[in-house]
Amino acid sequence: MIENIPSGQESELFIYMLILFILGMARTLEGGRLTMFMQSFTNTTLVDQQLRQERAFSRLALIAFSSVLFILSCFITLSLRYFGYFHDFSFFGLYATLVIVLVLMTTGRVAIYSLLAWLFDLDALQQHYSFHWLLTNFILVLGLLPLSILISFGPRSLIGGEVWLGLGAILIFYFIRVLRLGSICAFQFRIPLHYNFIYICALEILPILLAMTLVSRQFAG
Repeated sequence: MIENIPSGQESELFIYMLILFILGMARTLEGGRLTMFMQSFTNTTLVDQQLRQERAFSRLALIAFSSVLFILSCFITLSLRYFGYFHDFSFFGLYATLVIVLVLMTTGRVAIYSLLAWLFDLDALQQHYSFHWLLTNFILVLGLLPLSILISFGPRSLIGGEVWLGLGAILIFYFIRVLRLGSICAFQFRIPLHYNFIYICALEILPILLAMTLVSRQFAG
């Protein structure tokens, strides 16, 4: 339990309380669907069942996406500050900027998915892509949340290890998502391998390279 909040970290505490409130609402309002959703990470037979209940699942999807957005932005903010980036920003200012950036990136991704699905009649594939993107990221941020709290309020001597542990988890789950989506395309929808390679380069690797380039240029400047 946190009894004394260090000066200047009130915004971090508020963000964590908001995130915990969202997760609590998800557990209270969508407990059954939330459990099935998380079980889909290891039991893919549950995916089609949830996609058929599109209207009911959309409520949980909104809560899960909000959790991913807020927690991932928080961890990235802490990591950037640990490595010495953007110290001229306040914590909340950098956090809010990252939330906006992630929303724009996700909106762009969804727009491209929707366009490709409309052009090539791949609505079912788009639904699977969106589902697994949300699922892997939601599982990821459930682990990043306690790490973020420890970075903010835990022993300062452990921050480096916690940051690198979180970054390692992001990398691992990124490859899990790419492999999972690739296998779905190849075996369930019979999409040729070279199309998978184009997808990985255009929609997975390129946005990360652009983000890293922007950050490095800002730091160099």
